[in-house]
Amino acid sequence: MKDDFFSIVTEIIKYGGSTFAALVAMSIYTSTDGFFIGNWVGAEGLEAMALIYPITMIFTALGTLFETGGSAVVSEKIGEGKKQLAEKIMRANYVYAIILGVIFVIIGNLLIKPLLYSIVDSPEEYQIADLAISFLRITLCGLPFLLMIYLTGAFMRCVDKPMHVFYFIGTTSITNVILDALFIIVFGWGMEGAALATFLAQVLGGVISFWYFRYSKQKFVSSFGLGSLKYLIQEFKIGIGFAVGTLMMFFIEFYLNSVLLSYNAAHLLAILTISNIILSLVYLPLNGLDTGIQPLISRLFGAKKEHTYLKVMRYGFCLTMILTFAMYIALMIFTEEVARIFVAENEPITPEMILFLRFTFLLQPFVGIYTWLVGIMAALEDEWRNFVVSLTPLVAQVPFIWLLPKFLPIEYVALNYSIQDIAEALVAFLLIRPFLKEKGLSFKKIFDLR
Repeated sequence: MKDDFFSIVTEIIKYGGSTFAALVAMSIYTSTDGFFIGNWVGAEGLEAMALIYPITMIFTALGTLFETGGSAVVSEKIGEGKKQLAEKIMRANYVYAIILGVIFVIIGNLLIKPLLYSIVDSPEEYQIADLAISFLRITLCGLPFLLMIYLTGAFMRCVDKPMHVFYFIGTTSITNVILDALFIIVFGWGMEGAALATFLAQVLGGVISFWYFRYSKQKFVSSFGLGSLKYLIQEFKIGIGFAVGTLMMFFIEFYLNSVLLSYNAAHLLAILTISNIILSLVYLPLNGLDTGIQPLISRLFGAKKEHTYLKVMRYGFCLTMILTFAMYIALMIFTEEVARIFVAENEPITPEMILFLRFTFLLQPFVGIYTWLVGIMAALEDEWRNFVVSLTPLVAQVPFIWLLPKFLPIEYVALNYSIQDIAEALVAFLLIRPFLKEKGLSFKKIFDLR
């Protein structure tokens, strides 16, 4: 029994552990700009980052769409012994992702300025918007490379090289840190320096992606040709829930920015940026663990190894919840100390800011439950339920963002995040039960300790 337990946990660590480490590196990558901007550009830079964050959610949604759907389909084909077909599907994903990325670069550069100008109405706010626009115009150009990074990380797991994900993401993260320090501290390029560092790190990731599947031992060996379009459609069905869920964050964060500005609370944009950075440090590792396990569950499910994939689900839940509570306790106890990392010494951190952060994470343990549930649905290729769950933030958060400031001090608007956490977990739980029944599964079966 013990040998069985350790063998399953070893497999989970092999797949989920490396992806967890990779997304810890990715969370560092995403928070690097905030750290250097907050400490060397100042509060105005952090306020601009709050306007930038919703736009980056569009990039993340595209990457998540390809990553989640692509890894599930490719893992299933590998599990069925169809290696050449899996390789063709991988190749097709790169082509489609690059084309879509270029299209979004063009559209994005046309829409950024009118979009951000639509929510500002004072000279100070226009100055913040201009800083955000200058950052986004540079980083937008890296979108095709960013999509390649997402895909390569997913496919490294699919071809049984999960540790390579960590090396890959770690390399781009370290590059971003070094270039941020060089461009912001040494050269004094401010927001543009941070944007250029991000862009160059993404380019490096794209180059490594090309090399990995073209020249390394993992290079494609099948004859030239793209996978059938039906597999792309299948991927979109699987990944659309995660992508829409991420895209919802664009609308929600954009609306939250506009509400803060309408209540003359531009000063809270800086702490909103810090909360978003901390959220990425929380969510990305959790997603890394469960996303890393997904190909393992998909492969075992395709191979009809029920006894094993049930244990992977069970132990995956335990690891997810342990990680969730550990981060929750640390955040609630050391809130001010964590915030101070991203704020220059001469900038104050007020009780109002601390309250905002604690309200943001008040019900954060539910994030672990939600992440585990939707991870199972994605691994077993449930499309429409994941899509429905992804709409929950829009329904749960937007009304409260509008309502809370009307009755409570403006910092209480951060409670919308906690409301979202519990709503997503509840909806996912209610929807997954009939889905598991369709697959001949149940929570009782998953958590059967015999």
